[in-house]
Amino acid sequence: MNRIIIGFLLLLLASCGSNCVYQDIKDIPEDGWKKDDALAFEYVMNDTTDCYEIVVDVRNKGTYKYQNLWLFIEAESPSGDIYSDTIECALADNYGHWVGDGIASYYANIYHLPVSFMPMVKFPKQGTYKINIWQGMREDVLEGISDVGIRVRKVYAE
Repeated sequence: MNRIIIGFLLLLLASCGSNCVYQDIKDIPEDGWKKDDALAFEYVMNDTTDCYEIVVDVRNKGTYKYQNLWLFIEAESPSGDIYSDTIECALADNYGHWVGDGIASYYANIYHLPVSFMPMVKFPKQGTYKINIWQGMREDVLEGISDVGIRVRKVYAE
């Protein structure tokens, strides 16, 4: 029950808006995120003319013991081309204060931080795109991350 309430509140925080074409969130098991366990996302893109932003949404618990989170990301196009990258998510400042938006409740303190993975991308082909994300910390099982999501949203030129 508490997971449902927290999930609902987090969805409100991370709502994509009208320019969102894809959004999904993957829960991390309560016992932690194993280093070899990829979070898999898959979406269909039909527009090859507009620019988009791909955002990684990270939600950490107040019990997370690090200032940052390293993520290994692999994006695959419909033609099989693979783009790999490593991103750092700065979850706390130098004083240990969480930098994301937070929800404090009786059940948990959860903080949400959107991190731009690809701020301006055009999709070269129509079809199914895949993104896999692994935790890149030096822990076999990383505790304190609640869930990770992906948002693909249209970027309007000014």
